[in-house]
Amino acid sequence: MNKELVELTKRFIAVPGYSELVEKETKMAETLYKELRSMGLPAQLLDYDGRYNVVCEYEGEQIGPTVVLCTHLDTVPPYEMQNPFEGKVENGRLYGRGAVDVRGILAAMSLVMKRLFEEKAEICGKVRFLAVSDEESGSYGMRKEIENGYYADLTIVGEPTELQLGIAHKGVTWIQVDFRGKTAHGSVPEEGHNAIYDANHFIQYIVEDLIPKLKDRKQHKLLGTASINVGLIDGGTRPTIVPEFCRVQIDRRLVPDEDIVQVLNEITEEAGKVNDGKADFEIKAILGDEEHPFPPLDSGRYQSILTCLSQTVSKITGSQKNIIGLPYWTDAALPGYYTGKAAVVIGPGNIAQAHSNNEYIDISQLEQSVEVYDSMVRAISELYRKEGENAFK
Repeated sequence: MNKELVELTKRFIAVPGYSELVEKETKMAETLYKELRSMGLPAQLLDYDGRYNVVCEYEGEQIGPTVVLCTHLDTVPPYEMQNPFEGKVENGRLYGRGAVDVRGILAAMSLVMKRLFEEKAEICGKVRFLAVSDEESGSYGMRKEIENGYYADLTIVGEPTELQLGIAHKGVTWIQVDFRGKTAHGSVPEEGHNAIYDANHFIQYIVEDLIPKLKDRKQHKLLGTASINVGLIDGGTRPTIVPEFCRVQIDRRLVPDEDIVQVLNEITEEAGKVNDGKADFEIKAILGDEEHPFPPLDSGRYQSILTCLSQTVSKITGSQKNIIGLPYWTDAALPGYYTGKAAVVIGPGNIAQAHSNNEYIDISQLEQSVEVYDSMVRAISELYRKEGENAFK
């Protein structure tokens, strides 16, 4: 067992850091910063209006690509998890809030940086370790990096993928549709207009018209088709009153080549069919709008990079078919969207354990992840030596 890795992960698990706390993930940022400095590494705390990112950079002696190892500082709350910050080791597993998402990955990437400095690794370019705030909520930390000129030829985002190479995932937007009717007493409903009925007809159009359209469209080879889910309905005040208001909230998952404007137009079209086109409604994106999108990720066109990374991972894990699409959204989409450069997602552990009341990570896979991240950054350096900048275009 890699005692240094396990003990570092346990120290990270012991630090609560989630958006519901007054201090949010600040203590975790400070803890990581102090741990890196204690290793003799040139870590920095970046203050973005009271939310903190941590960065540490290693620069080789030769010019070359910038590779960012990125993961996040925050977790979800402990919910009903027992002893969430204890970091218990049992039967080859390390338990605790954030063990898999992503305290273990923070520790693994930290030790990769330590190794690079200790060995004075002869790589081309830079390796930048970036730990960002607020991934579990609005990705504030990564968005601030983008605003401040983020650049990487390759971003490697640490999330639990069982050490498979995630190169694509869907985007997400939440859409809210408010229907307005006319109130009346329940004994004379004909004198009012029932907003819940309008919402019901709208949902029928979603189920009978829009969902089949999405399923009939061309599938992405790793992600399948776009999807839509009606997740919340809120309307009415009491049974004796004709409701004058009803709200519907929708989760819409976007495949690559879709955008929020297209999605909003489609849903507006369905709402416009209600009540023979006479329904009074308002529609807007409440998450993932044009200004702050949660776009899809698709790095499939970077074949030289993906071949290099896939072969590197295979040598360590033994898995020959390790390129996958992911069912969940990650910060990796933002560098790809805003810079047009390659981004991938890889990390130890199973996403099914994330956010659970029994969260754990297999220590053997956590140990492998150190070798995976270290080997990936060195392999990219060698790729640059062989193919130059063309490999990253």
